[in-house]
Amino acid sequence: MKNFKKYFLIFSLILLSPAIFTEENIDSKKDLNGTIWHLVKNGSQHSSYGNGQVVYFLSSDAYHTHRSRKFQTWDIFSMVDGRNLVRLKKHDGIKIIKSKLNNSIYEVELLNGFYKGKTYYLIADELEKNFKQDIKADESI
Repeated sequence: MKNFKKYFLIFSLILLSPAIFTEENIDSKKDLNGTIWHLVKNGSQHSSYGNGQVVYFLSSDAYHTHRSRKFQTWDIFSMVDGRNLVRLKKHDGIKIIKSKLNNSIYEVELLNGFYKGKTYYLIADELEKNFKQDIKADESI
């Protein structure tokens, strides 16, 4: 009976230890839903043409572009219709609605410009590189 308790304790620790480490990883990922961000670099001069930050009308277009950049698979790259892109100007704001496809794509709402209030998709890597989070001071203090 004593050996059974010892083996049961060791077996329980082995089974529960991955769950402990998994909870730490989940908590470390910050929830960005509802946050507001502003474009600080890589803005386009014109809304209809030029280089610069874009958001995608279709989540599949954003995901295929992200996947092609990540794995260098440009030979099977899906062409994105330019009419399905919205070019952002510097200081344009977006609000993150939710993340999709393993946090690699964000569904965002545009806060400025002609397409204000519309929903588009943004690659998560571009959010970290080109946008700055709008942090408002707590007015109740």
